[in-house]
Amino acid sequence: MQQLLNFINQYTHLEKDTINALEKRVEFESFKKNELILKQGIIANKVWFIVKGLVRKFYYHEGKEVTTWIHAENEMCTSMHSYFQKKPSEENIQAIEDTELISLSYEKSLELNIYPEFNTFSQELLTKQFACIDEFSKKFSLMNASEKYQALSEIAPEIIKRAKLGYIASIMGISQETLSRIRAKK
Repeated sequence: MQQLLNFINQYTHLEKDTINALEKRVEFESFKKNELILKQGIIANKVWFIVKGLVRKFYYHEGKEVTTWIHAENEMCTSMHSYFQKKPSEENIQAIEDTELISLSYEKSLELNIYPEFNTFSQELLTKQFACIDEFSKKFSLMNASEKYQALSEIAPEIIKRAKLGYIASIMGISQETLSRIRAKK
C-alpha cells in the first residue's frame, strides 16, 4: 500500500482520513505470468496500480496480437476507453510476469470523490496521462525505427530490459528482425 501512497504523493498530499478511506476500498490482486487481468469484450471496471511485475496491453488484428504498451511497477493501467465510457474493452490486459496489483473499482473511486485531495490526484493523473499520450503519439509516428527504440529506452527503460522482443517490436510497429538489428548496433 505504501507504494501506491508514494505514487499518489507525487501529485498531491493525502490527509489521514482520505488514506483510511482509500485503504478500505482497494483490493490486492495477484496474477501469474500470462494470466489475463482484463479480457477483450469485458467492461473494465477497475484501475490497477502495479506493485510488482509487468503488464501488457494488446489486441488482435487479423489474427495477430498487437501490443500497444507495457506497464511496469509504480504505474497505473486500465483500458481507458472501456473504463470511462463503460463499453466493452477493445484490448486485453495480461500479466507477462508474476504480478501483484492494487485495484480500485469504478464504483469505489466514485465514493472517494468526497475527498478533495483524491479528486486533485485523479485530475492531475489524467491530465498528465493524456498529455503524455498525445505528445508521445505525435512524436512516435514521425520517428524512424532507431529513434523509436531510443525514445522507448528513455521513457520506458523497464520495457526494454524485461519485455520480450516481439512485444517491443509490436509497440514500435516493426518486425523482430529489424529490432534485433537496431539492438545489435547499440
